[in-house]
Amino acid sequence: MPTPNVYFKIIIGFVVLFISFCGGFYVEHLRFVDYKDGVIAQAKIQEEHNKELIKQQQLVTEKVSNDYKNQLDRIKSYYAGLHYTSSSNLSSPSTTLVSVNGYTTDPVFAQQCADTTAQLVSLQDFVKEQLGLK
Repeated sequence: MPTPNVYFKIIIGFVVLFISFCGGFYVEHLRFVDYKDGVIAQAKIQEEHNKELIKQQQLVTEKVSNDYKNQLDRIKSYYAGLHYTSSSNLSSPSTTLVSVNGYTTDPVFAQQCADTTAQLVSLQDFVKEQLGLK
């Protein structure tokens, strides 16, 4: 039959094992809590960055949109005086698009081309500026 001293050593061994297990669990729990708090802090920083980025994107969109509208207004005012709206009995311009000196004879077509070009340039500016934001 084992002596009481052996039972005492077994109980002490179980107590030490239990304390070690609980201590290890607690240390890992603290590491997890620190990790979770760090992730939450990084998420808040990223949210603020995203809000600032959205504001910048809206400003870029507004700027490019205003520039595009201004370009269209300038194109319309330039080509407004070139339209042939005469009520005289003169013949209308020829159906060729370019005259001998290289200038267009169809101002409506030229305005449409200028509008399309302005749209493409504005779109390129928009994409370049959006990609430049970080």
